[in-house]
Amino acid sequence: MVTAVVQALAGTALVVVVWLSVVLTVFTPRGRPTRLVRCALRTFAGPLLAVGGRLPAAFREPLLDLCGPMAVLSVAGIWLGVSSAGFALLDGTPLHAAEWTSRLLLVAAITTYLVGFAAAYGRRERLVARLAGSVCNPRDAETLLAVYLKTGSRDHLDTLFAEWTGWMTEVEHSHLAHPALTFRRPAGDLDWLKAAVIVLDVAALTEALAPSWAPAHTKALLMTGTRCMRRLAAGMCIRLPPIPVSLQGREERNFSDTLLLAGEAGLPAERDPAEAWTVFQDLRTGYAPAAYAMETRLRYDRPDDPDDLGD
Repeated sequence: MVTAVVQALAGTALVVVVWLSVVLTVFTPRGRPTRLVRCALRTFAGPLLAVGGRLPAAFREPLLDLCGPMAVLSVAGIWLGVSSAGFALLDGTPLHAAEWTSRLLLVAAITTYLVGFAAAYGRRERLVARLAGSVCNPRDAETLLAVYLKTGSRDHLDTLFAEWTGWMTEVEHSHLAHPALTFRRPAGDLDWLKAAVIVLDVAALTEALAPSWAPAHTKALLMTGTRCMRRLAAGMCIRLPPIPVSLQGREERNFSDTLLLAGEAGLPAERDPAEAWTVFQDLRTGYAPAAYAMETRLRYDRPDDPDDLGD
């Protein structure tokens, strides 16, 4: 009798724990993943990133592309396995009759989880793919700014900033709630972290050179993007010391050339070069080092590195 009671309590506890994990992961994500999700991701991401770092790019990408999906599928498998074990312990009790109902609901929850994961990944990559048609590395930020100034208008640039402010908010929320998305590889040649830095550089240059002229969403984009990059880096346990100057990806771009290109495109110069450089670096050190640290951790290739080295 005592054994049966203990088994029933253990079975009930397992089922309750599974459903608590499902609810917290699928239906009420709060920007902090459950311990199960963190452990599953750590189990796959750590070894695969370590091995992938020693492989050529042709073999590295297919291997590292397994990190996110394997973590998500392993969580789903654990839910199903633990739930089945729990109901097995409930065999012979009235609660055992709920097994099939629970299983069907669990499959529906897992389907919702997988669909949401794929949708969040698609939203992340869709805007990056659109940007990839115009730019490919952070040195292109000035070019992108010039294109908008010459072919569009201040409102057109504001639309770009508003769109990417929403993107930063979405990426921050989805990638903190479901960190396996961070390890999902880019769909194209331009990765999402580099794309974020390019657009943030455009906003930072606009704010540094012409703060009064800058579109309404400039500061919102910079604040949202900086918070997004820092929080995602912290979620990957990346801690950076204070960095006074950030030149990642811009080593071959002199700021004087930036001023010249922006001026020729029609951006009004409201600050002198020294002050503009100081403001630009104050803004860029908030997001670029975190983004590049994540790129390094995730083993993203950088096809522009040879040019950066002058090869």
